[in-house]
Amino acid sequence: MIRPATILAVLLAVSSVHAGPSRLVTAGSAVTEIAAALGLAPQIVAVDTSGREIEGMGDKPDVGYVRMLGAEGILAQKPDLVLVSGEAGPPPVLGQIKSAGVEVVVIPNGYSLDNIGDKIRAVAAATGRAGEGEKLVAQVEADVETLRAATADNTGERPGVVFLLARHGGNLMAAGSATAAHAMIEASGGRNICAGFTGYKPLSAEIFAAATPDFVIVSESVGGDDAQLLASVPGLGATPAGRALRVIRVDDAAFLGFGPRTPSAAAEVAAALRQP
Repeated sequence: MIRPATILAVLLAVSSVHAGPSRLVTAGSAVTEIAAALGLAPQIVAVDTSGREIEGMGDKPDVGYVRMLGAEGILAQKPDLVLVSGEAGPPPVLGQIKSAGVEVVVIPNGYSLDNIGDKIRAVAAATGRAGEGEKLVAQVEADVETLRAATADNTGERPGVVFLLARHGGNLMAAGSATAAHAMIEASGGRNICAGFTGYKPLSAEIFAAATPDFVIVSESVGGDDAQLLASVPGLGATPAGRALRVIRVDDAAFLGFGPRTPSAAAEVAAALRQP
């Protein structure tokens, strides 16, 4: 969870920024999404790979994967502000950008719906969009309340869920605890059957031996139809989710990004989890 003191430090660090940037580089899907939602899309001159999935950002130059940014590619865009999420790096690259005289603001991460407003306010403070930021925070908070009202009336045991993510080379991984997917499964009214391990783990039949999923959540970017997907994962076809073809496909940036669209994406999943 993002600590209030951390957010205060970010706000104080950017308090000297009064006028909005004219050339902005963003890294991290939530950061890019927030900046665009604040009306800064025309000022965004480049994004990281994840940011290209945000609506209207697909034609922006790509400065690389958020954890493996390159100073040369970013500085080539002549930015006056670089906004990055907390996982951005490597640190020497961010230091190199700062040494070149470019303002770099790191927006802290947080795997909680309550952290989204903090992120919005930090981006708004850095870009001189405080008024727009408060409007967006109000909208997100209303969406969060709607989601919580929809999941509060669940009775009985929550449905078992496994989240599958395609990693390098297209290999599917299951999301354990201490992941954005785990937090979103719980926020959507589900129970992560893989909570017994942390991070992401390669799929195997052993994963489904002790606990079987009622639903499978998977990125919409994973190819093939639902039947093909379930058949490709050892042991998954014989589970309740596999037998009933209960597959929920999600937009990774919306569902996992903890940005403005995340509460609505979670509400859609919550509705699907309540289906018989």
